[in-house]
Amino acid sequence: MKAAIRKHFPDFLAILGLLVVALVVSVYILDKQRLSLPAGVPVLGKDFFEIEAEMTTAQAVTPGQGQTVNIAGVEVGEIASVKLRDGKAIIGMKIQRKHDRIYKDASILLRPKTGLKDMVAELTPGTPEAGRLKEGGVIPISQTLPDVNLDEILASLDADTRDYLLLLLNDGAEGLGSERKGRQLAQAIRRLEPTAKYAREINEGLAERRANLARVVHNFSLLTTELGRRDTQLANFVQNSNSVFATLAEQDASLQAILQRLPGTLNTTRTTLGKVETLADTLGPTLESLRPAARALAPSLRQTRPFLRESTPIIRDELRPFTRAALPTVQELRPAMRDLAATTPDLTRSLTVANQLLNAAAYNPPGGAEEGLLFWQSWLNHTGNSVFSTADAHGPIRRGLFLVSCNSSQLLDAVAQANPQLGTLVQLLNKPSQETICPTSTQGPAAGGGAPATGG
Repeated sequence: MKAAIRKHFPDFLAILGLLVVALVVSVYILDKQRLSLPAGVPVLGKDFFEIEAEMTTAQAVTPGQGQTVNIAGVEVGEIASVKLRDGKAIIGMKIQRKHDRIYKDASILLRPKTGLKDMVAELTPGTPEAGRLKEGGVIPISQTLPDVNLDEILASLDADTRDYLLLLLNDGAEGLGSERKGRQLAQAIRRLEPTAKYAREINEGLAERRANLARVVHNFSLLTTELGRRDTQLANFVQNSNSVFATLAEQDASLQAILQRLPGTLNTTRTTLGKVETLADTLGPTLESLRPAARALAPSLRQTRPFLRESTPIIRDELRPFTRAALPTVQELRPAMRDLAATTPDLTRSLTVANQLLNAAAYNPPGGAEEGLLFWQSWLNHTGNSVFSTADAHGPIRRGLFLVSCNSSQLLDAVAQANPQLGTLVQLLNKPSQETICPTSTQGPAAGGGAPATGG
């Protein structure tokens, strides 16, 4: 095989070149014939979105002949099939996947692209509010329009109208006079198509509003009838309004003064609103940050509901009657409470000083060298018990130790003789007798002071 190729290499190259040319020509022809390969074929494959449309007639629609589907004049797919279903023509269309945003309120118009009825389907995708049209969905016949032939228009005319139309066309041709004017008229007639389309939409809208207009007229009739029944009240209303306007006219000076003050009031209001805006700017984030706390508070509030239900009878049947019964007493206590309120500041200062005194008494210094005042409290209690444990009819008798010398005893005796009142006090001392204190008193004071004596 290799030897044959080398022997006839020029011929082999020529055959190979013919094969490449044939392949290129085949691809070109298939492309012009609009052959669509499946999406799985690399590079040449195409992915389509298939939908259907119901038509009253599919005249001149021929699948496979390059009849396209356009959106706003741009080719987005092609007419793939035509079939009959329930007396309606069903046109199948293949839309490129990247243009699959078609909605349920989409509409289709069949229009000839050439004079030979090379048809084009003009697709209006619709609005997102209607919802997406799924693959395989059907656009209903109410949203489609086929091409209208001229003979159909003429067939709707009677014989006299067709004669008049013929005269109009002949006279129009004579009036135009030249081919250039004829082309201008043809262009003007072509521009009437969008106008007719929009006029149809307007008429459909008016038809939908017929019921609304009828209801408005009916309601206006009822209103007019009711006003006719109340003519006296309307006359009174007009008279009262006249009186009100007359009063306002008399107060024109006051109204003028109010209007003169209005700019300052508006400025103040503007300033206040500016401050409120600042508050709102601060309050907004604050309230936003409080939302988690408010959400967390909800379970606690739900848990308190049983307690609130149980406490409601107590408050209604016990606390409220007690409050009503105590109200007269509280009113009588109001003067005393007023005087107590005046005394409370002085009492507060006294209690503050007493608190400081008690704090000082209860203070225990750190370490063992010194003790606080409370440490000696027990000794003070014992000593007080010993001092006040003896009493008679005149009261408690304090215990004590009385020391007196011989000379002092003689002096007290002399004072008692000179002053009876002081003598009573000397007797209450219950001092020992002179002989007990001064056993050697015959020697006189010069002999010695004598031994001290004690008395209780």
